[in-house]
Parts: sequence; structure tokens; C-alpha cells
Amino acid sequence: MTDRVAKVEDLDAIKSLKRAIWKFAEAANVALGDAESEMNRAVMWLEGEQRAYWEGQVRKRHALVERAKEAVRMKKIFKDSTGRQQTAVDEEKALKVAQKRLEEAEQKVIAVKKHTARLRKETLLYKGHVQRFATAVQNDLPMASAQLDGLLDRLQKYVALDVPETVRSTASTETGSDASVTQVTGSMSRGQAPGEEQDVREEDKPPPADPTANPG
Repeated sequence: MTDRVAKVEDLDAIKSLKRAIWKFAEAANVALGDAESEMNRAVMWLEGEQRAYWEGQVRKRHALVERAKEAVRMKKIFKDSTGRQQTAVDEEKALKVAQKRLEEAEQKVIAVKKHTARLRKETLLYKGHVQRFATAVQNDLPMASAQLDGLLDRLQKYVALDVPETVRSTASTETGSDASVTQVTGSMSRGQAPGEEQDVREEDKPPPADPTANPG
């Protein structure tokens, strides 16, 4: 099998590919980190700030309901200056508003707990789905970059004529064959067929001497 010389045209393309790999890996790591951070912040916001706020609202609004109930009771117990039973319409309206706001706060607490649990579950599912991609970004891409480094180093040595001796010998042989072809082509350009010049030279030679002839 004859060794062949490779044609290396552009090493910058490999360098550009390596830079693109590292740029993609950096962007992917940032995106993965940002996504996980956002989910963690959302969980902390729901479980911490929102839950504490609405639980505090439940306590405050419960106190307002009790105060409104007391106002209704006091209005019905005591009579006015004329001795007539007082109406508690306004106090009862205020009580209904307070009770409605308390129910709202209690529903908020339930919703916060529900969505916190759901978001935690979705976060775990997301991490499971992107795990293979994250592994490829963190392990496979650096490995590919290292392989490109090795390939680039070998090609740079090759371009610098750091090639095996057998390849050089083959190139020299092919150069010699090209010279022979050039010589034949030159003969044909002078109107001679291949081998004709050699035949003419043979005819120009004197005939051999007769070995039986008397030299004297």
C-alpha cells in the first residue's frame, strides 16, 4: 500500500470550531445555572416570604373579625338615649367585610402551600430532564476540545514537514517518474516516436569486425 500525502488547507477552521465549542459550553452552563437559580428563588419566595405574609394576614384579619363581632354584640345589647334597641346594620356590614377578607387570607395560605409543593416537584422533574444535557456540557464538550487540541498539534507538525521518511521517499519516486515522462514528451515534440532516437543511434554504430578475417 502506497503512503499518500494529505492536503491540509486551513487549520484556522479547527481553531474556530474549538472556540465555538467553549463559547457554547459557557453559555449553556450560564443558562442552566440561571434556570436553577430562578426556580430556587421562586420556591424560597413562596415558602418563605409569601407564606409568612399570608399567615400573618390570617392572624390580623382574624383579630379584626373578632373586633367586628364584638361591635355587633355591643350595639345590640345597649339601647340608645331614647331607650330603643339600636340597629347594628353598619356593624354587621363591617363584620361581613372582615370575614370575607379573613377567608381570602386563609385561601392564600392554602394556595401558597399547594403551589410550593408543585413547584418543588416540577423543579425535580426539570433537573432530571436536563441532567444528560448538563453532563454533556460539563464532560463531553471539554473532552471534544481536548481531542481537537491533539488533532491540531499533529496537523501543525505535519504542515511543518514533520512527516515519515516513507512518505518523502514515495514523493521522490513520483518526482523521478514525472522526469521520465517529461523526457519522452520532449522526444515526441521533436517528431520522434518513443524509442526512435535509440534505434538511430544503433544504426550509426559501425558494424562489428569479422573475427575470421586475417588482420594482415
